[in-house]
Amino acid sequence: MKKDIKKDLIADAAMACFLSSGYSGTSVDDIVRASGVSKGGIYWHFKSKEEIFIYLAKRWVSEWNEGFLSRMAEDEPATAKLNKFVDYFIEASQSPIPSLFVEFMMRVRDEEIIKQMRTIFFENPGPKVIRDILLLGVKNGEFREMDVVAASEVFQATFDGISARWHARHRDVYLFRRAARTAINIFLEGVNR
Repeated sequence: MKKDIKKDLIADAAMACFLSSGYSGTSVDDIVRASGVSKGGIYWHFKSKEEIFIYLAKRWVSEWNEGFLSRMAEDEPATAKLNKFVDYFIEASQSPIPSLFVEFMMRVRDEEIIKQMRTIFFENPGPKVIRDILLLGVKNGEFREMDVVAASEVFQATFDGISARWHARHRDVYLFRRAARTAINIFLEGVNR
């Protein structure tokens, strides 16, 4: 079996375990049983359970970004693009995977792992795409003149906060959707001409 195929097999088995038992409730032995790969085989591909999780986080964020970017590629007004972002945000947030990220980040103490996770989440194309959408809105007269970098940060922080609250505490889907829709409406009221 090719190295990448086996690595993905291990990662997929680990994800199934994490989704079933949580990050903390999953041991490497659980991943061994679920994957059918020996413990030595797992450690050949990954140094630790944390490294498996980081691999999964990179993969999930990459998939999320692909879905997000494909929706933003259409030639539409900036307001429509931001509303599409919210639609995708609501859809993607229903996945249990972001809750695992919250659990992981609440438990991890190793500064290097925290740094890696921050890089995965914050050095992705999302913020630049939001800035570009805001810039498009300003250029086409849809939005008022503004500091698009700061406005993008506000936008990202708002939705990061909604997501964090949803995954850490609230599981009321109706409230989550209302909060996301209210946030985009308030944001658009602030930037529209």
